[in-house]
Formats: sequence, C-alpha cells, structure tokens
Amino acid sequence: MSLDRFLRWVLFSAGIITVIFAGYMLNINRLPEASMCLSLAVGFLCFATRIKREKSEPESESQDANKDLHDMAALIADIAVSSLQNIGRTIPPTTKEINELEEKLNNFINAMPLSSEEREEIAERIESVKNRTRRNEGGRAILRNARL
Repeated sequence: MSLDRFLRWVLFSAGIITVIFAGYMLNINRLPEASMCLSLAVGFLCFATRIKREKSEPESESQDANKDLHDMAALIADIAVSSLQNIGRTIPPTTKEINELEEKLNNFINAMPLSSEEREEIAERIESVKNRTRRNEGGRAILRNARL
C-alpha cells in the first residue's frame, strides 16, 4: 500500500470518527463542541478526497488502456475479415460490400493503437478476400457467357 493510499484511509477514518463524535455531542445538547467536530470532519473528508494520486499510477492505467484498446481493435478487425471470408454466410460478399467494410475498418484501425505489421496483415487478408471475390465473379461471368 502506498503512502498516498494510507494517508487517504487515515484521513477518511478520522473524518468518520469525528462525525460520530459530533453526533454524540448533538445528542447530549453540546452544540458548540458538536459544530467544531462537524467542521473537523468536513476538513478531514475533504483532504481525504483532494489528495492527488502519484504520477506513475495514471501512466500505468493509460498503458493498460492502450493494451486493451489494441486487443479490442485486433479482435474487431479479425471478426470483420472473417465475416468477409464467408464464415457463417450463405451468399458470398460483393465487391461493394467488401469496399465499404474495408473503408470502415481502415477508419477504425487508424484511430486505434495497432502496429504497422498488424495493419499489413489485415490488409493482406482483405486483399485475399477481394481476389477470391474477383475470381468468383469471373467464373460466374464465364458461365453466363457459355449459356448464351
């Protein structure tokens, strides 16, 4: 437990104890002493909540938040690309659908803390989906022409 946290608990405990003591003083009709204890309690509780945290704590919290954002961005990108790869789909994606999702995904990824290697991997997976869709559409066009 850090010194800051310990000092907060001490001031908070002192504030609660003086509030209890002020209530007792009000119960026995000693108003000046009760008001003095109540003002001390307010002071203790205000100081317990106003002490600023150490500089190292927010940095570690922001690093944890960046790591969580990174993991979330990688997961969302993976889900988006997997959905384009016909996992759980009955109809293959169209070129327009792929382009729209790629644009949305790129906007999302640009706002997230992903490394360039991860961005390249996502772009390669999307490109493979695009190539497969082009081949499928080319095969459909050949079949249509053969029927004519």
